[in-house]
Amino acid sequence: MKRLLAVVFVLFLTTNFSFAQKGQRLKKLVSKKSDISATLPLSVVEIPTGTFVMGDETDTSSVLKKELSKPVLISGFYLSQTEITNAQYKEFVYWVRDSIAARILGGEYVSIIAGDTAVNWKQASKINYSDPQIMSQLGDLLMDPSKTLNNKRAIDPQKLIYLLQGFNYQEAAKKENKDKAPSEFIYKYSVPVYPDTLSWMRDFGYSNNEQMAVGYFSSPKFQNYPVVGVSWNQANAFCDWMTKQKINSYQAKNKIAEGGKCRLPTEAEWSYAASLDITGNEKKKSSKSKESDQGNVEAQGKIFPAYVNDGKKGQAGLYNMADNVSEWMITSYYEGGENFQNRFNPDIQFGTPQSQSKFQRRKVLRGGSWKDSPSLVNTNNRSYEDMDAAHSYIGFRVVINLPE
Repeated sequence: MKRLLAVVFVLFLTTNFSFAQKGQRLKKLVSKKSDISATLPLSVVEIPTGTFVMGDETDTSSVLKKELSKPVLISGFYLSQTEITNAQYKEFVYWVRDSIAARILGGEYVSIIAGDTAVNWKQASKINYSDPQIMSQLGDLLMDPSKTLNNKRAIDPQKLIYLLQGFNYQEAAKKENKDKAPSEFIYKYSVPVYPDTLSWMRDFGYSNNEQMAVGYFSSPKFQNYPVVGVSWNQANAFCDWMTKQKINSYQAKNKIAEGGKCRLPTEAEWSYAASLDITGNEKKKSSKSKESDQGNVEAQGKIFPAYVNDGKKGQAGLYNMADNVSEWMITSYYEGGENFQNRFNPDIQFGTPQSQSKFQRRKVLRGGSWKDSPSLVNTNNRSYEDMDAAHSYIGFRVVINLPE
């Protein structure tokens, strides 16, 4: 009996040590501040494996809706505590800018490794874009001076293109594709990464939002506010960059297990995390009225997005799940999806950035935003947009998974 207890105790310590080590590695990876000063680090919250009833439990508008609500099992994951900020997304934009510029400049800014040209990041990070000599060499990366406001050389935001590439496991897993070569399932998409700053003007006609269009993404004042004006494709590109340049690079450098990934949350994961984030009292209030403390625009006085840590932190440690900005899900929008989606980690994905069908291009949005009326500012708010759409009230947060 004593030997059995000793074995159990050793297993308990080993398991807890493993989880502690994993948590420590993740903290080192995502909590490091970017090169932009005075910015918030990307912090994550551990969401444990669990079961919850997916669907709006307060919606009793039809018996069918109530019957379609069913318990689903969600695997554990890490979810970013806040929406991705301007500063965090700007680090991605600067990486794209520097990698393109380094290859154009050549010389000390690149290295030849096994016959391939690679960016020498030690030098590329020092590129001085205010140096006229440097700017004169960047050629096609610049806008025509005659088309700029001050008639000076400036980098063309539309030329900041990220090549997103990976392997389509869903297509490869289909029975009809079992005899196809793995190379046939590799995808490559070119994604312009600079946010649509004019969405502030486009979203609200006859409204004085010029100051937001000019300064929201560029001004240090807003660096810890949620990035907006980014499409689903741009959010997806950020996740791909985070996976390859942050997670995988960290794993390779420290010789630890590879395979970590950053991605957008599935709708089920987001809903599950939101259900854990609401306290018992807030659940009771939301059953009477959807204008809960967590998502009352008038109570919080929000006009435009707010500082990502400015709201009330939920029980699970997350900020602004109900408000601030609506958030992109990786999940495709399908009205009848609850009829056939699996109860284990449910998710529906179809369509690609090249899809011509408007139906295949729809992606789910969850949560209310700063521009919504109080009745819509809650975690049950669900809508969709085209994967290329960019608005001043849509942002995103990320899921990070690491191998055991």
